[in-house]
Amino acid sequence: MDYTIARYKQEAFENLAFQATLKKFLEAGYPEELSQLKYKPHFLKRGLLVDRKRGNILKADTHKYIKHGYHGHKIISKEERRKLYNTSSFRAHTFLSIDTFFELSEVQLFAEIVDFMNENPGKIKKDFEEIYQDLRYFIDLSHQDNSIKDEVIANPEKYIDVDMELANTLIHLIESEKSLFLLTNSNFQYTQCIMSFLLDGKNDDFPKWQDYWDILIVSSNKPSFFTSAEPFYEVEEETKKLKPHKKNFLPHKFYHGGNARLFEKMTGYVGDEILYAGDHIYGDIVRSKETVNWRTLLLVPELEIEIPIQENQKILLTKIKKLIQSKERLEEISQYIQSKININNKFIKKHSLNSSLCKMFSATTDKLKDKLSSTELRLQIINKKIKELTREKEKEIHPIWGSIMNTGLEHSRFAKQVIQHACLYTSKITNLKNYSPFKKFVSFHERMPHEF
Repeated sequence: MDYTIARYKQEAFENLAFQATLKKFLEAGYPEELSQLKYKPHFLKRGLLVDRKRGNILKADTHKYIKHGYHGHKIISKEERRKLYNTSSFRAHTFLSIDTFFELSEVQLFAEIVDFMNENPGKIKKDFEEIYQDLRYFIDLSHQDNSIKDEVIANPEKYIDVDMELANTLIHLIESEKSLFLLTNSNFQYTQCIMSFLLDGKNDDFPKWQDYWDILIVSSNKPSFFTSAEPFYEVEEETKKLKPHKKNFLPHKFYHGGNARLFEKMTGYVGDEILYAGDHIYGDIVRSKETVNWRTLLLVPELEIEIPIQENQKILLTKIKKLIQSKERLEEISQYIQSKININNKFIKKHSLNSSLCKMFSATTDKLKDKLSSTELRLQIINKKIKELTREKEKEIHPIWGSIMNTGLEHSRFAKQVIQHACLYTSKITNLKNYSPFKKFVSFHERMPHEF
């Protein structure tokens, strides 16, 4: 449901989570000065890694090299990044991966506290990792005491975007005899509120939001849903009590918990007969693909912003490609000249007693060195220009981190995960309305580097 069916007004919702969590820090006795911390909506984006031990936020490429990094809001130099992360292999899973929009507010707050600790040594008697442990506890507490969800329930229009095509998209699938199921970690009350706000009264044939769905599962506890053996419970709507459920699913009934294997058994659908859509690259896509081999549809809302910008960057990309081609030619020339110099030096050393011959080869070597120096200078200029244009390309998308799918001229770690685990990806669920429910999607662009 969250960030798939229900699209949040990101800045408003993240600020709400930021302030609710910050309040917990103050209530726990942290310095009162933290109350001055403000949420910065444009600092972070998904696809980043968080080194909780060092207080660093990182972006890795597809080969797992760290290409960008910040300590709090302070940029980490290339030399420091290389020393900390790129001279030896690191395990990405030891870092927090920012896979969902929900994690943006917590990492933003972490960055603010890192800055505060660096600017006020000794004010907080904990290290960065301990701070993050507290942060996670306070966020969980904010969800448990409903300080976040109650505010959304009270003012859904402030925090939830209504996609006017949502009802039509679901009907489009239903009319093609697709069975629809809702699987959410949100609890019964919250799900009722959000889905009612989105779908109630949007179509005369489906007066209540439940009418669109064949199966409704709340409090699913993903990603454990895909690996556990938890039973399903039926939710009694009036009392909110749970009772064990072992039979087939019934329409308009709410079910709590459960697991993927039992879901398959009770529905009769297995593996690639199921298309599961979600926004969480790990909790939704990786787990469902690796554990039960469901087909996967990843929601990447960032593409709505990035694709139009990238369409306008074609001329810029052509310039970069031409510069790279020139660079490669000059590198070949440089290597050839260096090889000739080395051969000449060996000859001079071998025939050191023949002064006239050595003099002739020394003169040739000097000319080669001048040519090498000129070639390397041209290379430096081209390399600088490539970096400038690449950075310009990135900044147009995001001033700090660039594209979610790229790091410089490489795919990002996030993009690698998408390629490996998502059968399909799109910016919003209502894009399905534009295609036949029986369409087979085939990409003709998944080429190996050696292919044309």
